[in-house]
Amino acid sequence: MPPLYTAAFFDLDNTLWDRDAAIRATGRLLHETWPAVRDATTAEDAAAKFAAFDEKGLAGRERLMARTLAEWPGIGLSHDELAVWYLRESRSVTPRDDDVLALLLDLNAAGVPWGIVTNGPSSGQHATIRSRGLEGLTRCVTVSEEVGHRKPHSEVFHAALDCLGESPGRDVLFVGDDVAADMVGAKGVGLSTAWVVKGQSWPDGIEPPDHHVAHVSEVRPLLLSV
Repeated sequence: MPPLYTAAFFDLDNTLWDRDAAIRATGRLLHETWPAVRDATTAEDAAAKFAAFDEKGLAGRERLMARTLAEWPGIGLSHDELAVWYLRESRSVTPRDDDVLALLLDLNAAGVPWGIVTNGPSSGQHATIRSRGLEGLTRCVTVSEEVGHRKPHSEVFHAALDCLGESPGRDVLFVGDDVAADMVGAKGVGLSTAWVVKGQSWPDGIEPPDHHVAHVSEVRPLLLSV
């Protein structure tokens, strides 16, 4: 059966890697590492609080560090010192996803063009890509800070399409977890969409995605002949 789509773009956080799981695991590691956290709460509560402070990445690194140190000042590090610890540990506490790597390598072997499109700081997102074993797999990594706009702004998607040499069209699939940034943004420039559900409910009043998937690897038959 031939594939439905000729090219693809993938969101990074909570699509090509499980950022939510990594944040919660980092919260548990805070509990394991510092007595001040252990004395104040349980490991699971530390994980839940750290995830709440993070706001699914919307809080930003500085605010996440500030909230963490305000909650547990006995950690005894400066904001910068805790940020260094966080950046190192949050990318190492969860294993690389072999199913993701296998999909992307198979796309390359089949000659299917693809790229990564992500919101976030340039240095941080490229560091995540390296830590997940994704560096060098595609020449097209589009980061919002480098474009000057964040998804769902159309400029981010057009920059990604230009990099890949593709025109906006329904034959290009965008895979992501965020309803507004990924699904609405991609639809807005004419792309097809696959939504990584991650326990979410689709909101009323918004055009649904073309596909629902539990894990990014489920788009394989949409992009590769089976």
